[in-house]
Amino acid sequence: MPNFFIFAILEPNFRMDTQKQIKTALVSVYHKDGLDEILKKLNELGVQLLSTGGTKSFIEELGLPVNAVEDLTGYPSILGGRVKTLHPKVFGGILSRRDNESDIKQLSDFEIPEIDLVIVDLYPFEATVACGASEQDIIEKIDIGGISLIRAAAKNYKDVIIVPSKGQYADLLTLLMEKKGESTIEDRKAFAAAAFAVSSHYDSAIFGYFNSDNKGAERISLNEGDVLRYGENPHQMATFYKLNNVKQGAALAKARILQGKALSYNNLLDADAAWKVASDAYHSVENIDNKVAVSVIKHLNPCGLAVTSNIMHSLELAWAGDPISAYGGIVCFTQKVTAEVAVWFGSRFVEIIIAPEFSPEAIEILSKKKNLRLLEIPVKDSITGEKLYRSISGGMLVQDEDEGIDNDFKLVTKKQFDDTKLSLAKFGITACKHLKSNAIALVTENSDGSFWLTGAGMGQPNRLDSLRHLTIPRFQLKEGIDIAESVLISDAFFPFRDSIEAANEYGVKYIVEPGGSIRDEEVINACDEFGIAMLFTGKRHFKH
Repeated sequence: MPNFFIFAILEPNFRMDTQKQIKTALVSVYHKDGLDEILKKLNELGVQLLSTGGTKSFIEELGLPVNAVEDLTGYPSILGGRVKTLHPKVFGGILSRRDNESDIKQLSDFEIPEIDLVIVDLYPFEATVACGASEQDIIEKIDIGGISLIRAAAKNYKDVIIVPSKGQYADLLTLLMEKKGESTIEDRKAFAAAAFAVSSHYDSAIFGYFNSDNKGAERISLNEGDVLRYGENPHQMATFYKLNNVKQGAALAKARILQGKALSYNNLLDADAAWKVASDAYHSVENIDNKVAVSVIKHLNPCGLAVTSNIMHSLELAWAGDPISAYGGIVCFTQKVTAEVAVWFGSRFVEIIIAPEFSPEAIEILSKKKNLRLLEIPVKDSITGEKLYRSISGGMLVQDEDEGIDNDFKLVTKKQFDDTKLSLAKFGITACKHLKSNAIALVTENSDGSFWLTGAGMGQPNRLDSLRHLTIPRFQLKEGIDIAESVLISDAFFPFRDSIEAANEYGVKYIVEPGGSIRDEEVINACDEFGIAMLFTGKRHFKH
């Protein structure tokens, strides 16, 4: 048995104060970048190193003395490396209480050295899943020994420092440089907190991989949050966390901020809504070549939306959807923003512009607006597999994202629904599903084949008010478009015929709604009475 083990056993630390000196360190890591400085400093301080496998080889290559775990345990690494450190002589040295006489006696009886510092960096499970590795490779990246070392050392933080990941290497190096290998109880407790954050996140990621059905259980791991200036209002605190267990999409979490002041809580909500609306609208339209979608968002609602074959045309139509509400809004493009687009914003105030790319000329022009945020996001990504999380008092609601495009239409009226308007109907459903309920949308196809949102009513306690007091007045502000050739969309069924009567007053001839009311027959009869064509989709799109 190496002499240093005997020294550690015969000279146990019986000090009752909170200051602890590192004498022996166990090092077992995956990522070794930045580890060399730590190891050299530990050696300089006279700390004896204990390691195994690739980490031990790394230490030896640095020319530093290191003792093998196998020499301590009397067992080699077995089962293809699955079992290395799982042994009482390792965990006894970590978990022993330095002020407990019984523990100290057992260490002596079984020749177990005290271990004062544990440095671990786990197998990269999430990265292995993300790169599309085979199931067998993924399973092998579930760390067993490392996670056990983390929990053991963190539990015994009164006596042991735990460094649970490469993210804490710098903190440890600072401690070694400033305190010469000593630590306070506050130091060790802070490392322990970080350790349990690492272990709980790691377990959440593994659970997420196995929990493909998402039935009755969720694990959300939030790390490295960005503290925002304030929440929805200045007296509310807020933090933005990036979820680590999303599948595809997640565009806002991928955003690159090119310029402008820090994003606020409300900015983030609106930017997310702008991306989702533009992305959905882009994917809802199939019959436009070289299509580009532009959304204009205000307070989570699309006040403007258009899909055309020209970025300037899309921008102008989207802005014209509701130019009053567009002031101070968020604009999202599915195509690169050019200098021409940037010049267009010269006298117009918006909070954020989002696009997959900005030309250098556009950035130069927009840089004159110092507070304007420019976000680069892969806007054409479709939303797939994401969950929506929403807290309520004492609990949390979790649901699937309202994904996909409605394609199943059922004609329920005597008047035929013009087949040439089906593409417009799909676009309209997409626009309407992003409006707050009760939502009514009017969408129009121009003679050049472009689609745009020409009237929007949202957030009302009844559907009739959305139609009469918001959607229709906004439509009537526009010139040169015919309501009889437009399509009216409702996010949920009409409970009474009164909305049909109101639509008829204004000349609506095409309506799309989910159906499903006990008074569907009454509503259909009203459409037949007024010569209105109606389609049922069978799919509601409430948005609260």
